[in-house]
Amino acid sequence: MKEENSVNIIIEKLVKRCNLGEIIENPIRVSGGLLNRMYKVKTTIDTYAIKLLNPEVMKRENAISNHIFAETVSNIAKDNGVSCLPAKVIDNEVLQKIENYYFLVFNWFDGYSIKDEELTLDKCKKVAKELSNLHKIDYAELKEKCKAYYDTNEIDWIFYLEKIDNNKIKKLLTENIEKFRKLDKEAIKNLEIISKNMLISHRDLDLPNILWNKEGEPVLIDWESSGLINPSMEVIDTAWNWSGGQKYFDKNKFKVFVNTYKENGGDLSDFGEALKADYKAKFGWLEYNLKRVIGIECIDDEERMLGEKEVIRSIDEINRFYLYSGDMKI
Repeated sequence: MKEENSVNIIIEKLVKRCNLGEIIENPIRVSGGLLNRMYKVKTTIDTYAIKLLNPEVMKRENAISNHIFAETVSNIAKDNGVSCLPAKVIDNEVLQKIENYYFLVFNWFDGYSIKDEELTLDKCKKVAKELSNLHKIDYAELKEKCKAYYDTNEIDWIFYLEKIDNNKIKKLLTENIEKFRKLDKEAIKNLEIISKNMLISHRDLDLPNILWNKEGEPVLIDWESSGLINPSMEVIDTAWNWSGGQKYFDKNKFKVFVNTYKENGGDLSDFGEALKADYKAKFGWLEYNLKRVIGIECIDDEERMLGEKEVIRSIDEINRFYLYSGDMKI
């Protein structure tokens, strides 16, 4: 409760400084993803979605410039007909700072996200088409300003194994460590191959990062991961998520997603190499959450427990991806 009151006071300062009106209801914590925290704030002028960016992440080198870059990407996407929700620009700044906290401010959007069991072939097609449109945008002037998404260094699995106290996670990691080492090496080798074909895109189009409007059309949100990625790799990762990959795998939905992307002009000539390289994306997320579990890049117990949950979920997902990868050929 004390932490919640503290955040409310900071949000009140933010609203006042940005001339967003007077707060007429206490800010409501809503889903803000696995890194940041989102609040619905109703004022005398409008209703806003205010995103409190993860303080530990914002300590990283280039974190501020990366967020500014991401909003530039989303605005260019919007200008090119992609349905999305960029942050508000206030006093010529997209990133707002109050005390030691950073925020993004959005106009509230009455859309809805869906769960895995609500996935339909029609929604798969719509997301695949939107992704193909996004991949056609020329971001040439921004390419030199960003780096590739994934670290090409091998993960030091033993380091985390020795640091972890959680017996369940330690057991899971021990059981999978040899397989993960092999897959990590193979992913790095294939990343080098596909790195010749890179474009700027969203890079995190899982189910929570797409809202649906009242007409049933997709709206892309949460652009902070934007940067360089191989298009086939993003198609694989997105198709996996939109064919139930987080909880199950529907081969037909995956095939429909990939075919729709191709039918709308998408090039998947390096699909095979990208399929092997995609483990690096999943290992990257697993490693980040292992850091949370052992207290690195972790702000509080809530985030540590979220890290534990994500480590267990991620290991399960990686094993299912490995199990079904043979069904993802095109």
